[in-house]
Amino acid sequence: MSRCDLLSLQGKAKRDPEGYRDDVLMQLQHYNALHGLFMLKPGKDFREFADLVGFLAQVSASYKADIPAFHVGLIELLEKHYALLDPHLRRSLVSALILLRNRGSATAAELLPLFFKLFRCQDKQLRVMIFRHIVADVKGANKTRRNEALNRQVQNFLASALKDENEAAAKKALAVITELYRRNVWSDARTVNLVADACRHPSPKILVAALKFFLGQDEAAETAAEAGDDSDDDDDDAPKPKTGVGTAAGTSSGVSKEDVYKAYNKGVSRTKAKKQAKLKRQMASIRKAGRREEGNNGEARFAAMQLVNDPQAFAEHLFGRLQSGSALKFDTKMLLIQVVSRVVGLHRLHLLHLYPFLQRYVQPNQREVTRLLASAATACHELVPPDALEPLLRQLVNQFVHDRARPEVVAVGINTVREICVRCPLVMHSDLLHDLAQYKRARDKPVATAARALIALFRELAPGMLEKKDRGKGADLERTVAAFGDFKAEDRVAGAELLQKEAARLRREEREAAKAAAEAVSDGEDDGDEDGEDEDEDGEDGDEASVSDDDAEDASDSDEGELPSGEEGSGEEGSDEEGEEGSDDEEASGSEEEEASGSEEFDPEEEDEYGRVVDPTTGRKRKFIQPALTLEQKRATAERAVSEAEAKGERAPKVRKNGILSLSELRRRHKTAAKTRRAREAEEAETNAARSDSEEDLVEHARVLEPEDFRRIKALREAGKLDAAMERVGAKKAKENAAEEMRRMLRLPGRSNVAGRRGEPP
Repeated sequence: MSRCDLLSLQGKAKRDPEGYRDDVLMQLQHYNALHGLFMLKPGKDFREFADLVGFLAQVSASYKADIPAFHVGLIELLEKHYALLDPHLRRSLVSALILLRNRGSATAAELLPLFFKLFRCQDKQLRVMIFRHIVADVKGANKTRRNEALNRQVQNFLASALKDENEAAAKKALAVITELYRRNVWSDARTVNLVADACRHPSPKILVAALKFFLGQDEAAETAAEAGDDSDDDDDDAPKPKTGVGTAAGTSSGVSKEDVYKAYNKGVSRTKAKKQAKLKRQMASIRKAGRREEGNNGEARFAAMQLVNDPQAFAEHLFGRLQSGSALKFDTKMLLIQVVSRVVGLHRLHLLHLYPFLQRYVQPNQREVTRLLASAATACHELVPPDALEPLLRQLVNQFVHDRARPEVVAVGINTVREICVRCPLVMHSDLLHDLAQYKRARDKPVATAARALIALFRELAPGMLEKKDRGKGADLERTVAAFGDFKAEDRVAGAELLQKEAARLRREEREAAKAAAEAVSDGEDDGDEDGEDEDEDGEDGDEASVSDDDAEDASDSDEGELPSGEEGSGEEGSDEEGEEGSDDEEASGSEEEEASGSEEFDPEEEDEYGRVVDPTTGRKRKFIQPALTLEQKRATAERAVSEAEAKGERAPKVRKNGILSLSELRRRHKTAAKTRRAREAEEAETNAARSDSEEDLVEHARVLEPEDFRRIKALREAGKLDAAMERVGAKKAKENAAEEMRRMLRLPGRSNVAGRRGEPP
């Protein structure tokens, strides 16, 4: 029966199984006869047999009683003659088995041994088909819920496949494991330890694939494995199928069918090659974006190192292979160095023979020297004895940091020294630090920048090790590096205090916002009362309001110009000479000030909760202004200040000819009062912070911290580092001053109409 007749019978048998049962059984008998012949000797005339296999695989679901174990015969044929069968027939048989597995007629335990045996075939398309099926099968089984039975079964088989002496089968088993980990299907410790066991395989290619998995560099290797692109297993003679309109490759990759058709069927050979290359780049970018959406990044691979069961034994095994691996390529040795260094630094292991081994490669003319230096810095941590790192540091400085070295070499050397000191500060000595700090005046900018970064590091760690000129302003000389082995036990969750301070700040802002809202409502009620006044009444009060404004201005000027003991003064701009020239005018206007001060007398009981009083002239609420001091009061204040200074044995304050304090003295007293106020506010803030961190207010005792809380802690730490950096350069203070000025400008016009008229031009 021809292929067209089989396709027609297939459709009819699916629609009416009972009506075409005899025809299907006839084809089954024909298949059994051909199967017996192929079991004895595979022939080249396979097309009819391949068509029969595809037909029976399609209709077997409708005739389960008549075709109970159809896959068993296919498995026997492939296991016996897989190396002798024609590639097209072999792919047809594998396609039928995959179809039966997808429909549940075959189990994974029956097919996996056969599939991994078929990985040894020199057939690229077959390897791609089997690899994609295994990955898709496990992923589909764990789509809705984890199928632990299937996962354990497949993992056990892959663990045995990784120990296979055949390199192709072991490499494909490792590719399946890494691909399932990349797709977050298997992300447990058992999967990671399977990859760690693959590092013990004698084949260098499998070792490289496993090392790249831990370094997060195996995206290209996984793509090549998925495409079956193995250099030693490629079937160069196999024909490459053209990708045309309606094919799977033209629709599943996100590229339109029209683009695929134009790339392979339009234009001459040169333009076709360009279009095909562009199409491959587009498909590669689409696959890369899909991997990124699935969470494919290097950080996940670094997290995989934390799941290794015995990191000390793992690192020692890799380092032993590195020491005895004279036949290994240099790139393989570099991968081993990187993985060992990262495992040692991550788990804080003791592998003291690693540092003398790396010391041999610390030379400027060494190949891939920057990667070697990065690995050396990564392998350092605070639990490594400083004596074990001193030879490495000395070799680094002698080879990279000297006058005859090129600027880029010196910059790399100083930066590496800084990275080592970040992880193990005890390895640095004062003399060496002073010598390296001299490069801050180098002509080459990279060298000077690296030296300044090293100085900035020790300003934070141990300022006393630096010279006096390099310590910076306000250096804490008592701060030193902790001794080797010194460990401080944590009594609470790291970063929980940041959450408490953030919660206290939010509560304080809420209280301030509620207070501001209540004040705004009160202002609105006052404005509504003012709108109901008559225009005549406003005209009669106009002159009185202007007088009151002048009095308030005089009172504010007097308040800024004089500060009684215990109160704050202001630093009004001006000089002592100008003040002395105006002393006669002040004496002449003494009586006027007394009258003005007399008009500003209010009953303290009339103040509202915001400290506002009713102006007797306008009848409106405004902020209470301290009455201006008379000349006699100013002189009494000056005499009191002089007597207090004499009693304390301090320098006598400056006094004008008219007996009042000078402006310079007022500025000094204002600065002293402001400093005292800031110290008092800081002390109150520390007291509140200590109160918020009390035992009964611990946030980790109130509730269980969630992943969102830890992300918030990380953000708060970064914000704290940014604020500290801004404070060091003076930007934080400027930012706070600008914010305070903006708040003052927004608050000033809304206080009262009197304050608003003061800001209006004449």
